[in-house]
Amino acid sequence: MSRYYFDVENGGLTVDEEGTELDGGEAVATLAMRTLLDIARFEVVAHNERQMSVTARDATGVPVYRTELTVRAGWLVGHPG
Repeated sequence: MSRYYFDVENGGLTVDEEGTELDGGEAVATLAMRTLLDIARFEVVAHNERQMSVTARDATGVPVYRTELTVRAGWLVGHPG
C-alpha cells in the first residue's frame, strides 16, 4: 500500500495534506473519479460552465493521475420565466 494525495481544482485549488493509503493504480483512479463525481453532484453551474478536476499525487508529490470534468448548461430556446 502507498499513500496518495488528491488535490481538487474547482474555482480554486484545495491541496490534500492527509492523503489516503491505497493499493495500486486501479484504486487511485477509482478514488479520483469518485471524488470528482461527488463534487460535481453538488455544484451549481455558474455562468453556464463549470470546470473541475482531481489530481492524484504519489508520496513523493509527483502527479500520477488526473481526471477532469466540464459541465456546460444553457437554455435551448429562451428563458422560461
